[in-house]
Formats: sequence, C-alpha cells, structure tokens
Amino acid sequence: MIKFFRHIRKSLLEQNKMGKYFKYAIGEILLVVIGILIALQINNWNEYRKERIEESVYLRNLRDDIRSQIQLLNVYIDYEDIIISDSNDIIAHYQNNNGFYNMGSIYPKLSALTTRWTFSNANETLRQMINSNQINIIQNTELKESLISFNQQIDLFAENTNINNTNLIDNFSSGKFIELGAYASYGMSQKMSDKFNDFYPFSVNTVADEELGTISENIMNVPENKLELINKVVFRNTIATLQKNGHQGLKQAAEDLLNKIEKEMADHDK
Repeated sequence: MIKFFRHIRKSLLEQNKMGKYFKYAIGEILLVVIGILIALQINNWNEYRKERIEESVYLRNLRDDIRSQIQLLNVYIDYEDIIISDSNDIIAHYQNNNGFYNMGSIYPKLSALTTRWTFSNANETLRQMINSNQINIIQNTELKESLISFNQQIDLFAENTNINNTNLIDNFSSGKFIELGAYASYGMSQKMSDKFNDFYPFSVNTVADEELGTISENIMNVPENKLELINKVVFRNTIATLQKNGHQGLKQAAEDLLNKIEKEMADHDK
C-alpha cells in the first residue's frame, strides 16, 4: 500500500502536476491521521471494555463481602441481645431480692457477662481496592463515595470495639464478675453457651461444690462489693446496648450499600 501511494506521488511529480500533488499529499496525510485516530479509538474501546469487565468482577466480590458482613453483624446483634437480656435479669433479681441473694439461677448469667465478641471486618475486597487505588475503577461516583464512607465507618467501629473489649470489658468488669461470682460451680448461661456452640464446640468445666454459691453470696453482699458489682452489671448492660445500636447502624449502612452495588451490577448487564 505504501509503495502504491509512493508511485502515485512520483507520477504526479514527473508530470509536473504540483497542484494535484499537494492535494493528494494532503489527502494522504488526512487518511493517515484518520487511520491513527481510528486505531486509538479501537484501543481506547478495548481498554474501556477490559476495565468494565474488571469492574464487574470487583462488584461481584464487593457484593459477596457485604453479604458476609451483614451475616456477621446479625451474629453480633444476637450476641449483644443475650448480654442485654442476662444483665437485665440480674438487675431485676437484685431489685426483687434487695441484693445478691438466692443467686442459683443468676450465677450463669453473671458469668455470661465475662464474655465479649471480637469484631471482624469482612470487606477484604474493599480494603484492597482502597489501598491499591483500584477503587477508581468504579465508574459510579456516588457508589464509589459510598464504598469509601462505609470502609471508614467500619474501620472506626472496629477500632472502638477493640478498645471497648480491652478496656471496658476485659480490664474493667469481667475480672470482677469471675472473682465475686460462682463461675466454677454454675458455668455460663444456656443462651450464651448455645451462641458459642453455633461456631465451635463449647462447654464450661464446673465443680460440684454448692458451698461456693453460699461463699459467693456472702462476699457479693459486702456493701463495697455489692456497690461495685451492681454498678458493673449495669455498665455492662449499657456497653452491650451501645454495641448493639452500633451494629444495627452498620447493618443498615451495609444493606443500603448492597442495594447500590446490586443496582450497579444490573446496569452492567444491560
């Protein structure tokens, strides 16, 4: 093809047809430019197509991660419900008995308050996309901003939960519940045991010594111990309520984000 064009140019020059030569040269340049533009357009289209395919893969992974996160949040909400229920029962029993008396059925519920649940961020795809700047492959600006915002929410909540677990439960309250209660004889509440058994075999090895309950009651009702213990039971109830509310807020945010992702996936399939 190049030889053909060169032959035409040479022929025009030999015939001294300069006007036609310049017109032809300009036409040839235009053809080359158009060819380059078409090639660039095809290349851009191919790149765009590859990016949309990659975006579709990311959207599917994001959807699956968000679904997993919602399932985990349901577990966390159920767990906090048990803490709230058991601590409410302890508070009601305390009020009805004017202190920590007749505690046989309450000891396992007090032991349940020694536990806490570690918060897990299931959104590995989203974290990787943000850390590698692949988040920009998401074309929908509103969806991209929602993803970034959700990641910030969940990171902040995970950090606060870990701080609360360590400082407010492990270090502040759990030790006192074990120290003053009769954990060794009565174990843990059935609802809490069942919740742990949903994930792995769980049981409490107890000792057959009913006297421990009597000893515990005598220690628990010493005025300063009584004050500290009921304060920490109420405080544990408050922490569980706050955690549950936080989990419910995150669950709503996750469900809203899931709807946006699924809508974007549907638009991709059109």
